[in-house]
Amino acid sequence: MFIPYKVDVPMKRWPLANIAIIGMTVAMFLGLLNTVIQKYDLPPPESMILDGWDLPGMFGHIVLHADWMHLLGNMIFLWVFGNAVCAKIGNICYPALYVGLGLCAAAAHNYFDGGLALGASGAVNGVVGLYLVLYPLNSVSCIYFVFRRPGTFSIPDFWIILLWLAFDILGVAMGDQGVGYWAHLGGFGAGFAIGILLLSLGIIEMEPTERSLLNLEAAN
Repeated sequence: MFIPYKVDVPMKRWPLANIAIIGMTVAMFLGLLNTVIQKYDLPPPESMILDGWDLPGMFGHIVLHADWMHLLGNMIFLWVFGNAVCAKIGNICYPALYVGLGLCAAAAHNYFDGGLALGASGAVNGVVGLYLVLYPLNSVSCIYFVFRRPGTFSIPDFWIILLWLAFDILGVAMGDQGVGYWAHLGGFGAGFAIGILLLSLGIIEMEPTERSLLNLEAAN
């Protein structure tokens, strides 16, 4: 087993928006926001599970998780890859982007699969897809455990991302139930496409030392 814990992406601003999203998601899981929900008459958590095209579920499923492992896996990937994306996009635009990716993931799930779903996996996959466009040649550091003995290694991040993507494609091909693979793929595809669009329009500008996917295409 291996777990990514950081990427070698220099960040010129603090990713405060991503940190806030992680904090809010953890707080929702722990029930710490129940008072706020009751005070402002917001939809209760059980009504925020994705179930078709209802708006509370389309938006709310992003902050709900089934158990600790579900939450921890999503938040680790959001921390590792989301901080770099947030630092590049900016703290003002990043929350809207994150929610938009969650909506794209929910739409893909509803269209191709359906049924109840919850979790930030689709939105997180979207962030990872966007990250891949921005930083395809950067490295990710991972910690691994072999017979309970830990160690670390670094690897080009696209290998980790493509491996994760391959699991989702395999899950769809095998018709595996219980996991929102279409939400994962929908979020990833949306993030990848948005990354290409933002770079093409010049909304995101890379530093001279950075190499995005479009820089690689231009070099070829």
